[in-house]
Order: sequence, then structure tokens, then C-alpha cells
Amino acid sequence: MPIYEYQCNKCEGQFEKLVFGQEDVMCPQCGGDVRRLLSSCNFKSAAGDFKTSGSAGSGCSGCSASSCAGCH
Repeated sequence: MPIYEYQCNKCEGQFEKLVFGQEDVMCPQCGGDVRRLLSSCNFKSAAGDFKTSGSAGSGCSGCSASSCAGCH
């Protein structure tokens, strides 16, 4: 039961939701349709420091923002 990140197509609000199976997800603010966002993840290296997947400091490789919220 993963937690996914979503963005509303209507009000552009962002939120996380624990999804059970094929559950339909709607925006909790306005009830609009949503799209699932690509989440970044962290991992701990053998040296003991934390790394983010994708480009350095960015939630994705398409920009230099510190999170995907800065891309939109």
C-alpha cells in the first residue's frame, strides 16, 4: 500500500495519499481529477550520506529546482 503524490488538474493543489488497490483518487480540496506525480526517493550510500535519485539536488532531471513543486 504505497503513498503516492498527486496534483489536481483543476486547482493545481498537491497532496499525498495512501492508496489501497485500484482506488479512485480525487482532489481533497475541490474534488477535481488528479494526476500522479513522479516521486523522488533517497538512499543512504556506503559512505553514510544521503543521496536523492535524479540529478543532484533536484526532484527530477528536467530542472534545477529543489523539488518537483518548483517545476510547475
